[in-house]
Amino acid sequence: MYDNKVLKSTNTKTVVYTWDVENPSKVMCIIHGIGEYIGRYDRMAKVLNDVGIAVIGVDLPGHGLSEGKRGHAAPRAYVLDVVTAMLDFATERYPGVDIVLYGHSMGGNICLDYRSRGEKNDLPCKYIISAPWVKLVRAIPKPLYVVVKAGSKLMPKKSISSGCNASDLGNIEIVKSYDTDPLVHPYITMQCAVDGFDIGNALFDGTHESNGRADAKPTLLMHGSADKICDVEGSREIAKQNQNAESFIYREWDGYYHEIHNGGPEADGSKVIETIRDFVLD
Repeated sequence: MYDNKVLKSTNTKTVVYTWDVENPSKVMCIIHGIGEYIGRYDRMAKVLNDVGIAVIGVDLPGHGLSEGKRGHAAPRAYVLDVVTAMLDFATERYPGVDIVLYGHSMGGNICLDYRSRGEKNDLPCKYIISAPWVKLVRAIPKPLYVVVKAGSKLMPKKSISSGCNASDLGNIEIVKSYDTDPLVHPYITMQCAVDGFDIGNALFDGTHESNGRADAKPTLLMHGSADKICDVEGSREIAKQNQNAESFIYREWDGYYHEIHNGGPEADGSKVIETIRDFVLD
């Protein structure tokens, strides 16, 4: 069972979850997606714990047990600072233990962003990116983007619907509690949305700024071919950009939905979790 504490080095109450093991071989730090929270990764964390991998995650600002307007994981500079604080927490809790940074969906967007320009992006020994927000299946029309972009400057914390439904996430028997979980919400703020759009577009175009320190870090990028939320073409483009990097691995899961760790119509995601486990241990 996980424990949660308040991450003291952030400006607002940020709750950190820990799944501890004695003398861990590695520690994996998790960045979750929009509207959810780290407690939803309990199943994955237990599998990792079973082989001696400790797990840490934070509820991003505006999510789960952390403070903030619901859905306001912004501005991005502050969110990257939260990731740095999580890595510092992991280093202090497990001195000398290698850290792997994992991000899913919006968390995948944040993880790719951190890998490119994060303050301590050379600290993780590996990166795992799951179904990242690079492109959306339901593309945002340019006129609407212009409106949201303008709105993000005037009303950065204005909430809009994220449009996520349990039926689009994974195996319904595993994700069915999503719609009734009191810590899950259907919101994203204008500034959070614009940050995601802009960084996703820059990643897709290959124009995102990078300090180069983590370019050679072993990275596993995975996406489900039947994702109805984040377009698999976004991950395919990132994979294409990194096709000559020996340390970069792309794995596509045929028929899997958005939360590949929770599977699809038939699969339960256990093979994805095993792949994550093996990559962390390798």
